[in-house]
Amino acid sequence: MKFVILLILSFIALVAPHSWIACSDYCEKNGADWDPNCCRGFPRDAQTYAQKDKFGLDRGFDYKPSGTSPGCKTTYKAGSYNNEYPKAIYYWNQQAVLAHPMKNHGGDEDCTGRYMPDNGNALYRGKVNTDRDESFSYYKKFLVTDLGKSPYGPANTRSNKYPKEGYQNAPNFCQDTDKAMGTYSFNVPKLTPGEYTFMWRWSFNSAQDIYTTCFDVIIVRSRAERDRMLIQANPSFDLAVGCGGKTSNGDAGSTAGCDVIPTPPPTTPATTPPTVPTTRSTSASTLPANVKYLTTNAYQMTGTIDLGTPAPGISKRFISIHFDCPVQAIFWNARLILRHNHENQRKKRHAAIHHDLLQEKPRDVASGKIYYMVNFDSPCDILANAPIAKLQKEE
Repeated sequence: MKFVILLILSFIALVAPHSWIACSDYCEKNGADWDPNCCRGFPRDAQTYAQKDKFGLDRGFDYKPSGTSPGCKTTYKAGSYNNEYPKAIYYWNQQAVLAHPMKNHGGDEDCTGRYMPDNGNALYRGKVNTDRDESFSYYKKFLVTDLGKSPYGPANTRSNKYPKEGYQNAPNFCQDTDKAMGTYSFNVPKLTPGEYTFMWRWSFNSAQDIYTTCFDVIIVRSRAERDRMLIQANPSFDLAVGCGGKTSNGDAGSTAGCDVIPTPPPTTPATTPPTVPTTRSTSASTLPANVKYLTTNAYQMTGTIDLGTPAPGISKRFISIHFDCPVQAIFWNARLILRHNHENQRKKRHAAIHHDLLQEKPRDVASGKIYYMVNFDSPCDILANAPIAKLQKEE
């Protein structure tokens, strides 16, 4: 038995370890499968080394620094980020999520056994608005958070149970041990608002067997500020954040900002299929003609759109929402699948903004509602430019 164990450990020591952070702001905690549309922030120079449509493809992004060598594989430059590969934006106490490819380094008794090591994971940083290209030893002076350690060997008594602490948190690892997605979650500290360089450090075979990835982040104070910046960058971003549970090191996961997502009230399934409704807000054309109404401008608007209780067996609802005024919109419990300019039939001009949404999470579908917040680019006369919402299809 001792001989067998030594043979296993010797084999592991010969495995060429490598991995990297592929997403610095993933929208799903403890996710199983990589979704490029879920990533809102990327590591430095991801467009070259960690392309989002080629998750886990080895393009030489793994990097092993020493104490005095640079902590980051590449230096910070103007082209390190772009609209397709933006920096992450975190708010204070956000429970943020990182994603990385497993590259065969998971310990799961269903496919690789219990003896794949993990010797620790952490995030470090530089100072605000500077320190972008410092040494590994310099960044190590400023700990952001411990990301935990996955148990291995005899301590790995639940090797095929997820979520896990540390590097090996990959629910679908055995489906593709090379390109399966692993994730971390951590609570963002209250750092002075501004831009920081974060350095991820993973120790594989031993504490000295080190790999790093750098990503640059913008820290803001609140979720509202973060959401506004993300929408300006890309209105189709999924704005979800991790809420509660445990972080990668076993600490309590933050719920900061989670209260801005309405909790749908409990619903009772309908006994007969409801008529598919069309919801339209009151407009000037439906008001009495003999009354003069004053212009009612809006800069921001929040509320709900009532879709009706879904029939039993409905798992998806497709909704369209149309605004005549230029707008930036957030939909809390539906996924934006298309946003485009649409001809305003009432005004005979091309100024309207059309949103196509999909509800597919069971809780969202059961709610029978869409929760939204909109910021108008300029004052919008709501009476003259009433929003229109339609439930297009159910499956």
